[in-house]
This record gives sequence, structure tokens and C-alpha cells, in this order.
Amino acid sequence: MSERLRVGGQAVMEGVMMRSPNFWGMAVRNPEGEMEIQADRFRSVTRKNKVFRLPIIRGFLSLGETLWLGMKLLTESTNIALGEDEDLSTKEIVITFLFAAVLGLGLFLAAPVLATKGIGALLGSAIENPILFNLVEGVIRIAIFIAYILAITAISKDIKRFFGYHGAEHKAIKVYEEGKELVPENAHRHDTMHVRCGTSFVLYVLVLSILVFSLLGVTGWFLMVVSRVVVIPLVAGLAFEFIMWSARNQESPVVQKLVWPGLQLQKLTTREPDDGMVEVAMASLKKVLSLEEEARIKEDGTSKLVI
Repeated sequence: MSERLRVGGQAVMEGVMMRSPNFWGMAVRNPEGEMEIQADRFRSVTRKNKVFRLPIIRGFLSLGETLWLGMKLLTESTNIALGEDEDLSTKEIVITFLFAAVLGLGLFLAAPVLATKGIGALLGSAIENPILFNLVEGVIRIAIFIAYILAITAISKDIKRFFGYHGAEHKAIKVYEEGKELVPENAHRHDTMHVRCGTSFVLYVLVLSILVFSLLGVTGWFLMVVSRVVVIPLVAGLAFEFIMWSARNQESPVVQKLVWPGLQLQKLTTREPDDGMVEVAMASLKKVLSLEEEARIKEDGTSKLVI
């Protein structure tokens, strides 16, 4: 019986990166419109130790390595798309990663806490109930996230194209999961949403944080921010387990209702791609699938992978 791998990916600048269990592949359009493809072996840290594969732990570790690889390849794709030849050093990647992390913590953790404290001050009475405080904080956090997406979309044409490639990534994966040939024509009938999308993951993190943060109580703003930073790995791990569970059970009517908000949010982070974008996404996917097939043949002499 043919085997279909679980694959995922992300949009990059003028292209798409795809990941299979053992490889990553990236296809990018250069300034001349030609497609450049890169690929390499990828071994997740979660496969190196049984402890790293435990629920919750595997989710946070997978998120970390996905962000690291994604940032590295996003930079590489930008150089290809602009026709530049410049590689970032590990030090530069670390600095960029840390800057993005600090900015994210400030925008999505510190700002909502301070805003909620400010609302209590304006009302003349601090919000002391942990559930009410975190409900208000959570709504503010989700509002900031949506406002951020709308703002960057409005001010940047490049972001709109980026979201087009995001849609192309989803369509390519859907065609593969459906068992059809990886050609752009087979992507036309699919929408741009996918149950395992990172946008949905972010929403699950934001919603689950309301529940988890409610257990921390209401203290000074500094301690509240620090406590949230400490438990973010737990929240991310829980969100990862939920998204994997929902992907395995997406035919269930209950699951379909639970994932509906995340799918709707993806309408902000994806755009209908043209056939050229889908072609790039499929080229990236074909690359990792061919590498998986070659590796399987070398291992046991046969291959049952679907490409």
C-alpha cells in the first residue's frame, strides 16, 4: 500500500519552503523569474531523545526549530528574490531571532497586561478577578494580533504576495494529501485554508493562554509578564497537541466547529495564488518527496512513497 507522508511548509520571499520528516526543500523565483531550488536533510531534535517526544515538550521544541529554520530560509529566499549573494552568519541569525522574540514578547505579552491594568485604572478599580482579568487581556491580545496582520497587509504589496505564496503552500499540500498529481490545475478547486496552518496555531496559543494565565493570579505587571514568559512553553505545547489532534480527527463535526475560527483567521494571512505561485510550491514539495524516496530506496531497496 502506498505511503503518504505528513508534510508542512511556509511561505518565504517569492517562494515556498516545504518540510518532510527528513528533509526541507525551498523553491524561489529569482529576479529573472526563474525558479531556484535548494534542499537539505533535516532531522528534528524531537527524534534525538525519547524525552523530547513527550507530549507538550515536543510541541515547544518543534516550534522553536521551525522558527529557527524558517527565519534562516526566509533570509536566504530574500537574497535570491532580490538577486543578492549574502549569507547571514549564525551570530546574525541569533541576533535577529532574539530581536524578533523580544518584539513579540513586548507586543503580545507585556502590552496586553499593561493595557488591562490601564483599563482597571480608568474604571477606578483594579480588575482583581484572575478569570476576568485574563479574559480582557486575552481579547486585547487577539485584537493586537489581528490589527497587526491588517496593518502589514495594508502597507506592503510584498506581504500580499507573501500571503499568496502562503495560499499556494496550502493548496499544494492539499493536492498531495488528496492523492492527485502535483500540477497547478489540480489546485484550482481547493481553498487556501489548512487545518495545520501556523495562523491557526497562533490563535490556539492566544485562546489557551487565557485559560492557563488565569491560574497565575493578578499581581504587579512585571511579575505577571515574567510569569507569562515562563509558561509560554506550556501554552505552545498544548496548542501543538491540539492542532495535531484536530488534524487527525478533522472529519468529526465537533472538531470542525473547534477549528473553524482558526480557518477563518487564515483568510487574513492567505491570498488566492496564481498558477506560477502554485508551481513554485509544488516544485518545493516534489523536491522533498523525491529526497524521501531516494533515502527510502537506499535504506531498504524499495520505495512505497507517493510523489
